[in-house]
Amino acid sequence: MSDDGFINLRVVDMITSGHGPVFNAGERVEAATSPLWVWLLAVADVVSPVRLEWIAVLGGLALAVAGVAMAMAGAATLAGERFGERWLVPAGGLAVVSLPPMWTFATSGLEGGLTFAWLGACTWVLGRWSRTEAPLPASAAVLVGLGPLVRPDLAVFTLAFLVVALTCRDGRRRVLLAALAAPVSYQVFRMGYYGVPVPTPAITKSASDPYWSAGWDYLRTSTQPYWLWFPVAVLLGAVLVPWLRRRRAAGDERAVLVAAAFLASAAVCTVYVVRVGGDFMHARLLLPSWFALAAPVAVVPVERRLAGAALLAPWVLAGLFGFRPAADNFHGFGQGGATNQVTLADVGWDADGGARAWFTGEGVYYNPVRLDAEPQPGRDPAVASFGIGVVAYALGPDVYVLDLLGLGDAVAAHLAIPDRSYPGHEKPLPPPWITARLTTPGAALDESDFPFPTGFGTRPLGDPDRAPFEQREADARLALTCGDLAELLASVDAPLTPGRFADNLLGSLGRWRVEIPPEPADAVALFCDE
Repeated sequence: MSDDGFINLRVVDMITSGHGPVFNAGERVEAATSPLWVWLLAVADVVSPVRLEWIAVLGGLALAVAGVAMAMAGAATLAGERFGERWLVPAGGLAVVSLPPMWTFATSGLEGGLTFAWLGACTWVLGRWSRTEAPLPASAAVLVGLGPLVRPDLAVFTLAFLVVALTCRDGRRRVLLAALAAPVSYQVFRMGYYGVPVPTPAITKSASDPYWSAGWDYLRTSTQPYWLWFPVAVLLGAVLVPWLRRRRAAGDERAVLVAAAFLASAAVCTVYVVRVGGDFMHARLLLPSWFALAAPVAVVPVERRLAGAALLAPWVLAGLFGFRPAADNFHGFGQGGATNQVTLADVGWDADGGARAWFTGEGVYYNPVRLDAEPQPGRDPAVASFGIGVVAYALGPDVYVLDLLGLGDAVAAHLAIPDRSYPGHEKPLPPPWITARLTTPGAALDESDFPFPTGFGTRPLGDPDRAPFEQREADARLALTCGDLAELLASVDAPLTPGRFADNLLGSLGRWRVEIPPEPADAVALFCDE
């Protein structure tokens, strides 16, 4: 389990406790990027006696295996083959399962397994559709439309698959309605409920802004340890090109279009990941592209023109038994170098675990230190933390957890940053904002009460030398009551009346672009002098 996987479990805990799909009770922030995965976990948690951690890990594994199986079935159908009629070789299937990060993110508690299952299922339904002259069935269109609910960036694949399906003139309106019903409905809900058009992590990671230098580095470090250029070249040059020629010669135009949609989507998604700077988790965001590249040829028939697929054999063996990236490439996994940790007990965070011995219940905590300050009403106890997955899930839904990096907090997510650094960790909330968010006025706190941790690959924001800490804290409290910043907070913590929902919906696009200066005096100048 990754720490971010525990964020999903925290949201599930909130749902089953009656607080809704939020990170903190009474505060509508979408901390999870995959609403479909969160709700699947919530349903499974209600109906199953198994621990939620194991549901997430084993469920992700089962979905990943199912995704590969469905991709193989879909690839066979795309090629016009029937299982049992002649030998089929799992060329793309082996290429997928031989990549070590596939194993990691199928069982990380994140939506990796669901992503692979969705892509595999799309291969299967589009493969079956390619052998007919009928419109895409409504059930298949609904499946294709689920991409943005698995991950927002999978909308690229949904769009490409829909373009292919709409080449059939018959039933276009029905196909569009079926495909768009779920994602459009959820998008309306997201904008009205959360007040922004994207999950909060997308705002935190500045997913609309280019960061090419980090993206190229992410692509390099995610591919070089596995010599990934080699299987990509083999799949494209020795397998997919002759496969496409064969299908075109056979008049299988739909099969060609489906395969082209997978390849184009993989390319566009890869470019997008590079553009936004990649991720702090090794190779994770590139895995959907890798799966999509291999899916149309997950199995291929044994024939001379596809003999080049045999070139994959040494790389597959190296992936299964040789390639192993350094453990520190997988950020956010494990505690103290241990491996295969799944439950809270495994990481020492169960009720009697030593990792949580510092938490005694009431008060305000900065990481494991209790501050000499009174908590605000409704935020007692409160914990401000840089790593929020394990902490938040372990402490339970009654503890307010302030995410100092912004995945689960609206204010930190909207911080403006002077320059880019480590993706996903660039917006640490400055101490004056922490006290303004969690404590009542008058606490005798200063900058020394908030030592900045090492190991996050970024630097603290704000300018402690601008003014005394008390003044900076007062400015932060004032800024929270002014202009667009006050409206941003109201969009997440005001009672959700029909009027509030409408205001959130109509103002969501503008609210998405709100940027909060890290230094409170600058925020006062921006928001209170409007």
